[in-house]
Amino acid sequence: MMTIATGTAYALRPKRIRLSLFGVLASIALLVAATSARAEEISVKQAWSRATPKGAQVAGGYLTIENHSPSPDRLIAAATPAATKIEIHEMTTLNGIMVMRPVEGGLTIPPGASVTLAPGGSHLMFIGINAPFSDGEHIAAALMFEKAGEIDVTFDVGSVGARGPQMIVAAAAPVAPATSSSAPALEDFFTHICGTQVMANVTVSPEREGAVMVRIDLEDANEQPLIAQALFVTLSDSDQQIAPVTVAAERISADKWRARMPAASKGKWSLGLGIEIANNGRIDIAAPILINFPSSPRTAR
Repeated sequence: MMTIATGTAYALRPKRIRLSLFGVLASIALLVAATSARAEEISVKQAWSRATPKGAQVAGGYLTIENHSPSPDRLIAAATPAATKIEIHEMTTLNGIMVMRPVEGGLTIPPGASVTLAPGGSHLMFIGINAPFSDGEHIAAALMFEKAGEIDVTFDVGSVGARGPQMIVAAAAPVAPATSSSAPALEDFFTHICGTQVMANVTVSPEREGAVMVRIDLEDANEQPLIAQALFVTLSDSDQQIAPVTVAAERISADKWRARMPAASKGKWSLGLGIEIANNGRIDIAAPILINFPSSPRTAR
């Protein structure tokens, strides 16, 4: 009896193992299918960035996210081997002033709609980039969604003055019109200028032929508002042999400044900021910008 019982026990083990293995494989298959289905409900298109100047520590990331599902999802995180971290930033209006801040709790993608991250509006911020982004480069990254999970994406890097992706990809399915928070007018140019102790969020808005309004938000190395004693803005264009012009910026709030600058022509310029900070002397940072005057005069703001 003992021999028969023992033999029966051993004879059943392979079958139990097969059944157990089948169950595990079936569970994995169901999990993969479910994850794939959820991922297909979210699509990411037209991911792009701009080339950054030598020494830059940050870069912007822009894209369109489409939600084909009947329920909302949220972009909760992003990562890339090309930078220390990626933050999700939004532009909001506070007391009539544009403010950039990290998104708390993730960026919501409404059901059946698309959300576009664009310069001057909500965007991704590559922080601590390993090397300057170059025109024509491709930056790999991963986006993490609350429901759809992880989605790999490649950011195509355009020129310093790029206004959008080089190639427009048609949507796979109809979606509602894209929504974007506080997107700028087409002529506005938005960029980040970064130094070791300070970062400036800069918007250049042409007002009329030959003049631009430059708005600057200052942050310290911890991305907190930076209170400067004074700020000087310099525009120069060595290609056209135009002498640099420096203007003392006007403070409009604790960390926000503006300056109206003469600009003789559209095209690429160099924008320099001289930031005077108590006990730390002066910090100078600069980056190339693009000025594109509107076809009709814009009302001064």
